[in-house]
Amino acid sequence: MRSRFKPASVVLAILAALLIAAPVAAASPWVTFKQSGTSAFAFNGECTENADGTVTCESQSIDVFEGTVKQSGERTRSEERVCYSEFTDTFDPQTGEGESSGVFGCTFDAGTLTIDNLTSITLAPTVIELTALECDSSGCTESPAGSITVHGTWTGVGPTVTQKSRFTFDDGTCIQVNADRGSFRQATFEGSIEATQAMMGEGTFTFRTSCTF
Repeated sequence: MRSRFKPASVVLAILAALLIAAPVAAASPWVTFKQSGTSAFAFNGECTENADGTVTCESQSIDVFEGTVKQSGERTRSEERVCYSEFTDTFDPQTGEGESSGVFGCTFDAGTLTIDNLTSITLAPTVIELTALECDSSGCTESPAGSITVHGTWTGVGPTVTQKSRFTFDDGTCIQVNADRGSFRQATFEGSIEATQAMMGEGTFTFRTSCTF
């Protein structure tokens, strides 16, 4: 049986891109990452139920951002960011245990973004250096994985919606709190990936984490 990713998976994909782009040291007390500006993502993903009861999900995403960024202990800085990720995850839906493999990477301040509010965002061809990530029950390993050139155009469709959201995740080791507020608009995307979902937004996103080891 094959099924499309649910909206919650899209949210997780966006958060994953943000965390890849801005690694945060996992330590107590709270560490905070905050960004304000314009962003867009394009995403596709599909899950397959396997004969052994596990589920395999494959996904691709492109995420862009232009605005200001503030991390704990650092000054606010201006930033342009372009990220790409491609992952395959196989897991037991009952226990959540499984393995993941894929590639990800970001480039900063390449000057390849052109933003027209939430009407259109154009990404000129941009080279991103990739890192391969392999994860299983014993941990994760990283290795160089070459590069990829991405490009594309987001075009806003439908109404612009203003909203607030807050999401908390606690896995027993780390507590993560994600909150955003701003204006968002559905979009179409034409470019390096065949996107099944795309969106643009203007506003503020905050990520806070605290871990105990």
